[in-house]
Amino acid sequence: TNEPPKGLRANLSRTFQDITTEIYEGCSKSREYKKLLYALAFFHAAILERRKFGPIGWNVPYEWMDSDFQVSREQVQMYLESQPGVPWITLKYIIAEVNYGGRV
Repeated sequence: TNEPPKGLRANLSRTFQDITTEIYEGCSKSREYKKLLYALAFFHAAILERRKFGPIGWNVPYEWMDSDFQVSREQVQMYLESQPGVPWITLKYIIAEVNYGGRV
């Protein structure tokens, strides 16, 4: 099994180790993409870290995986490439409600 590392910093570090240079530099809106990528990685690391608190962290235990982050990352890039601006409302809905299942 691939257990998430302990601690927010370790979670963020592992997430960014999985991101290649091609992915990191692969969006035409580089500035916006990098900022959103960091925010998404921080969000993902925070929910992974919060799991260890059991019922204090979440009422129901959820199993978030790296695939949740990867799909969200790909959608951020896709929407940034296809839209003239940053589609905040769309990204918030798709990432929070669809990819992470409204569990957050």
